[in-house]
Amino acid sequence: MGSLGSSLSIAVQSLNAASGSLQATNNNIANANTPGYTRQVPILEELAPVNEGNFSAGSGVDLKGYQSVRDQLLQTQIQQETQAQSGANAQLASLQQIQPTFTTSTQDIGTEMSALFSSISSLSTNPTSSTSRQAVLTAGQNLATAFNTASNTLTSQQSGLNTQVSQDVTQINQLTQQIAALNPQIAELTSSGKDGGTLQDQQNQLVLQLSALTSVSVTQGTDGEELSTGNGMPLVVGSQSFSLQTTTGSDGMTHVLDQNGTDITSSLTGGDLGGTIQTRDTTIPGLLGQLDTLANQFGAAMNAAQAMGYDQNGNAGQNIFTIPATVAGSAASIKMAISDPTLIAASSDGTAGSNGNLANLSAVQTTALPAGQTPGNAYASLVFQVGSLTSNANAESTATTASLAQLNTQLSSVSGVSIDEESANLITYQQAYEAAARVVSTIQELFTVTMSMGTAAAE
Repeated sequence: MGSLGSSLSIAVQSLNAASGSLQATNNNIANANTPGYTRQVPILEELAPVNEGNFSAGSGVDLKGYQSVRDQLLQTQIQQETQAQSGANAQLASLQQIQPTFTTSTQDIGTEMSALFSSISSLSTNPTSSTSRQAVLTAGQNLATAFNTASNTLTSQQSGLNTQVSQDVTQINQLTQQIAALNPQIAELTSSGKDGGTLQDQQNQLVLQLSALTSVSVTQGTDGEELSTGNGMPLVVGSQSFSLQTTTGSDGMTHVLDQNGTDITSSLTGGDLGGTIQTRDTTIPGLLGQLDTLANQFGAAMNAAQAMGYDQNGNAGQNIFTIPATVAGSAASIKMAISDPTLIAASSDGTAGSNGNLANLSAVQTTALPAGQTPGNAYASLVFQVGSLTSNANAESTATTASLAQLNTQLSSVSGVSIDEESANLITYQQAYEAAARVVSTIQELFTVTMSMGTAAAE
């Protein structure tokens, strides 16, 4: 009886092990298309044999639990590539909205600048023509408007990115709270020797979403995953999360503060937040600076040329354009200083029919400004820079997308569910279950026969 009892115990353990393995396999198949799911494998352990003298008898197998198949290195690489991809996409999205302003059209700065010098050339053939003089004023106003529009586009885009910064910070705080809430639950499982399983998958997905927003460093602490920003400021430690804050700085921009109120805006990199801040605080100010310099120096050059001649009233030429005393804001505020066609200083000697000073006004087109380039070349350089920045962001976005796809494929081959493999496992574990069940059935029959033999002997 003792021998049959031991055999029954071994068979039941085998039955439970096969049943548990079938559950894991079925769960894998059911979640084959679940984003972030990591396949689980049963952990089967051979029990210590029973030794009686020189005889050793096996004690069967035991299901110790389940283990998720993970590759932490690949997971980390995916997080890093996600940060780079989101950062590039954020910059690309902003630049694609800016780029149309600096492409050739009927109203861009380059076209309007050419139109202004063309109208000055036409005026030189008939300097007393009121129609030709008005055409110069109209062309000048169109150019000023083109500068205003380009500047407003850049500043509007910059202001819009303030909203994106605030939204990103809100999402970061929500994600860190959820990640911190999962830490004690996962720690409780792992401390008892169990696998994090679904909870760990959920946390990995949350960390991946966080990586899409900002650069984060992930380390494994005693109380679960610890997360910090690129500059080392903690975001999650154990069950505690540290919220970021936003405030409007003296520059009118939305700044990000850590839990102590320290401004960490400039140190935030990667992800949508890092890409947004990079565009808002570096790329756009750089373009605005060049645009303001061009507007200011061009306006000053035209005013200087105007001052060298005389208007139709015989008076010294006065400023054509109104520009601020400082370079900053010149593109946004440049405008025509005169609206009377007779005030164009076409004459070089004060006589009404003279066109001598129009040569000085036309020369501005081919004379280098203090920045070192002619007006046309300076604008062309600005257009080239916008195009180059957009192209670079697009190239980085494409490259990181391809790299991310490759990494996800590698991770899927390790942690993902293969229906073919799981189907084969299903057959294997089902056969093991049937075999164990057959042993149990056989032992039950033996028990019945033994009991019947005992009853017959008693009679």
